[in-house]
Amino acid sequence: MMTSNSWPKLFTWVDYLLFALTLLMSSLVGIYHAWRGASGSTSDYLTGGRKMPIFPVALSLAASSISTTNLLGGPTDVYMNGTMYLWFISSVFLCTPVACYIYLPIFHRLQVVSANQYLEIRFNNVIRRIASMLFVVKQLLYLSIVAFGPSLALSQVTGINAFASVGILFGVCTFYTAMGGIKAVVWTDTIQIILIYGSITMLLIKGVSDVGGLGIVWDRNYNSSRIELFNVDTDPTTPHTVWSLAIGGLFYWLSWYAVDQTAVQRSLAMPTLRSAQISMWINMAFVCGIIFLCGCVGLVMYSRYFDCDPLTSLVINKADQILPFYVMDVLGDYPGLPGLFVAGILSGALSTISSVLNAVALVVYEDFIRPFFPNMPDQTSIRLVKGVSLLFSGLSFSMVFLVAQVKTILDATVSFDGAVAGSILGVFTLGIFVPFANPIGAGVGMLTAFALMMWLLLSAQVAKSSGVVHNSQMKSFSTDKCPAYNGTSDSFLLSTNLNNSSMFDEQEVPFILLRISYLWYTLIGMLIVLVLGTIVSLMFKAISSLRSNTQLSVLEKMNDGALGAADLKNKSFTESAQVNQVFAMDEFPQ
Repeated sequence: MMTSNSWPKLFTWVDYLLFALTLLMSSLVGIYHAWRGASGSTSDYLTGGRKMPIFPVALSLAASSISTTNLLGGPTDVYMNGTMYLWFISSVFLCTPVACYIYLPIFHRLQVVSANQYLEIRFNNVIRRIASMLFVVKQLLYLSIVAFGPSLALSQVTGINAFASVGILFGVCTFYTAMGGIKAVVWTDTIQIILIYGSITMLLIKGVSDVGGLGIVWDRNYNSSRIELFNVDTDPTTPHTVWSLAIGGLFYWLSWYAVDQTAVQRSLAMPTLRSAQISMWINMAFVCGIIFLCGCVGLVMYSRYFDCDPLTSLVINKADQILPFYVMDVLGDYPGLPGLFVAGILSGALSTISSVLNAVALVVYEDFIRPFFPNMPDQTSIRLVKGVSLLFSGLSFSMVFLVAQVKTILDATVSFDGAVAGSILGVFTLGIFVPFANPIGAGVGMLTAFALMMWLLLSAQVAKSSGVVHNSQMKSFSTDKCPAYNGTSDSFLLSTNLNNSSMFDEQEVPFILLRISYLWYTLIGMLIVLVLGTIVSLMFKAISSLRSNTQLSVLEKMNDGALGAADLKNKSFTESAQVNQVFAMDEFPQ
């Protein structure tokens, strides 16, 4: 049970110290690798000279792919919607062999630096640059969402303004990423994944102990219908089902591990394809572990607040505040422990932001600058890449004020990333699996998918923010034991199935595309590219074939005409010769 006076609890000086040490440690790693690589080449700065070890790269992949999407959004989703979220683990497992043995070998065989170089080899430089621009746009808003989540958490426990926290995150990440390049990013990610695991484990142990054991955690969640593992509803508007999480999630993760520069860059930083594949499998184990632990945190949180929900009782005003509220409620009386957990959350954001900054800098340099200045000196190139990191960091920070309006971080992150990533995954898949696909088909498919999915994303987010679209899977909450209600209500159940016909008219049911689960966005975008790209390619192939046949027919007629004239000329010449011969013979006897 809690009281409304228990929030907010703020950091002690010990927590601030741990928080500051996390930032300092990351900065020192950047300084160290800047010093070690003072005379390094551009290749060494961007790809580690293709000599990065397996285990640190695997941990870096895990840290950068998890971010605050799972660390904040995962526990919140299980707390509000139940355990179907854990099916996300299956999609990571399905994605790993596909990425390892279908997509990754192509990049290693070609020895490219930017994943988009494949598109130039397969199609042309225009398709490569379109994909690069879409990647930059995707990461621009993605970083803003990833940075705002932990900053919101930090603001609740430190008293620091959320936007000031975002500024701190971007400042530190930009510093050590620009200073140390890919090596600094990988080694800081390695440290940060350890902090993430340690902080989640600590919170789980303390949380289970406080409620009285695992049995009570299970019973309270089971009695509230939160233990749900086999929802096989085929309705695409149901947010979390076995199909949306396993199949939709497969393509969401595939867009990251198979073709996203942030992940591909790490795989290409390793000396052999086999080492890259091993690191991918190790990464899978760590990512699945984090998803599982985050789901367990959600169950433990509900077991504590099963009779007094802080969101319903208005102690907090946003779903993403539940986890920081719980951390301070459970660990707030132990100086240093809240700081350790927030350092873990912070690490998830730092790892993702630094990885994306480094990847964007590489893409901009390799795809937009180097083709025009192939002989640029290494030192100039490195300074230019650092400038790109700084500029992109500033642009992402400016977008934070927009993404502050999203409903929940998990929904927003997966929705946006999936909507844009589908077009990028689609064009790579088109190039690999459709041998007759041409640049026109690839370009039409990619741009159409991007435009349609951005319309769907923005429309859906506006509908969710305005309350037009509701989560049909959200569970009920009780405020029976909340002191703030003074016992005036025996049971207050938050009616979260807001699509109930008793509350809303059938006329108010929004358009089905606005209600479709965000987990299908990547697959939809990819299918648009594949279908349109294939059709347009076939059309232009048919038109080209028809044009070639027409030209050939004209040439044949012209040749036939020329041959006919020649035959006639030869015939006339023969006849004339024969006549002359007769005349000659006639004259000969004379």
